[in-house]
Amino acid sequence: MAILGTKKFWKPAQGAANSQQESQILKNTGYINIQLYCVNYMSVGNFWQNVFGGSDTIALATNIKYDSGVESIEATSVQDIREVAVNRNYDLGLQRNIAVKIPANADALSINVKMTAVNNDLLQAKFDMLNKPEYQAALQLAPTVVGQVLTITSLVKKLFTDSDPHSQLEASYAGIISSQSESNPVSKGKLTSGYLIMISTNDGDQFNQVDESKFEMKGDALYYKDKQVENTYIVFNISFEPYKGDDEKANWFKKYMQALNNLDQLQIVVDQNEVKKVFNDSKTMWIEGNALIDADNSYINSERTKIKSAAIMAIKDKYQELTKAALPPSKITQDVVSSLVGLRPIGHIEKALPLTANYMKDKGMLPQAKGETMKPIQLDQLSKITQFIDEDTTNYLKDLKLVNMKTKLSFKSRV
Repeated sequence: MAILGTKKFWKPAQGAANSQQESQILKNTGYINIQLYCVNYMSVGNFWQNVFGGSDTIALATNIKYDSGVESIEATSVQDIREVAVNRNYDLGLQRNIAVKIPANADALSINVKMTAVNNDLLQAKFDMLNKPEYQAALQLAPTVVGQVLTITSLVKKLFTDSDPHSQLEASYAGIISSQSESNPVSKGKLTSGYLIMISTNDGDQFNQVDESKFEMKGDALYYKDKQVENTYIVFNISFEPYKGDDEKANWFKKYMQALNNLDQLQIVVDQNEVKKVFNDSKTMWIEGNALIDADNSYINSERTKIKSAAIMAIKDKYQELTKAALPPSKITQDVVSSLVGLRPIGHIEKALPLTANYMKDKGMLPQAKGETMKPIQLDQLSKITQFIDEDTTNYLKDLKLVNMKTKLSFKSRV
């Protein structure tokens, strides 16, 4: 797996499961974070620097690429540029997120890194310009961020193309995201949470037949067999979380909140026809919000459905609070159920709303093949479905609380 004298190793994160199989990241199960955890540069001077002393100016750039079908999105940033004296070992003290909550529905998530020696003042000035916080954007798939990430990526790529600085360390890792767990996923290029260690071995292979369990992180430094590694190296911390939660900047979130706020009219409406109209208007806004979240590629399918259910249950709860009356099951009509479960493969529904899906499957209501539609739902079944959607939503909100995430898509306390 070595590239230009660089070798790669894996180690479980501190406190995490020891096996690669337990740490493997599977498709459509959550969100991936990648952190530039630590960087070390071993400066080796040339003949004149060794005789008279001297320094190197070094620059570090990272590239994260998200590949899903025909779609490819990447973020490239200059993470650091500095001058270092030769023949010394430097811990650069960098810890920075370079990918944030990327949905695990891609085919692969590639990491590329390049550390270079900068040999002229003009080139250094260009690196200095891009080594600013506003240009160090982490890869995110939120529509408001993607355009900025692509612009910065093109600037950094052009800088490397124009200058072709001398590489001290260059390596890449393509983490394939698969649907099934395997016993040794790292050796097969499967993305796995934990520490990804890239070590430059240009000065001689000190890491042949390595026992990866002997690697240890002590603070910001990497140790092997209790001895600090003095090669040039980079360590990435790849982590995983099951939920993303609310995105208050998203258009679908604003539409759901509009639906909830619309119900405030019930405080002054008396006529029952107007009450019905207010509720139906909120339901229509909810359906519009569903279309918007379906187009949001920054979420996995199962959480999209969980969020939809949280929003419609919040509408139901607020309606009941403001009218002091239970909402008849007939008002949670079949188009609401269809929006939640009728247009998704059964596997996504079972993950998102397991109680609801199991009940509907037992009753033969869920589509069994692509292109099939849901069977008509009877009133007594509709009441039961509403109850299960309510319970599934409560479980989702409890899960969010366990990972310290708050949501505004809940009108009453369910946890």
